[in-house]
Amino acid sequence: MVKKITKPSLRDLALAPLSGFRSKDVEVPEWGRTVTIREPSAQAWLEWRQSINPELTEGEEPKKLTPAQEANRNLQSDVFLFIDILLDEEKKPVFTLEDKALVASIYGPVHARLLNKALALGTSQADTEKKPETPAPSS
Repeated sequence: MVKKITKPSLRDLALAPLSGFRSKDVEVPEWGRTVTIREPSAQAWLEWRQSINPELTEGEEPKKLTPAQEANRNLQSDVFLFIDILLDEEKKPVFTLEDKALVASIYGPVHARLLNKALALGTSQADTEKKPETPAPSS
């Protein structure tokens, strides 16, 4: 008896945990393995934006940061995104927000490269707004 394989419904596909994100397997030679990254979630983007540009009350001036403070702010913001984009073999997050201090203490160029690749998975607004080029008529 041949068992018929049924396709998942469109609803099931749309509601699958990672269905709303592009993801990619990336070889990390420094770690000797392949990892899965995904584009950042909306929540991660909101947290990143809030840490880079904190909301000011009316009439409040932005605080001038020293170069060291700015570098630390950027590191903390990147760590937040990194925690969001790195997935394990079962496509579940490797880290939680409770790991933020630990990840920040070891965050380096390998982590930054993975984050940059995850960011590249997203479609920019400019890409979305581009109209497809109309092919030139053939004579």
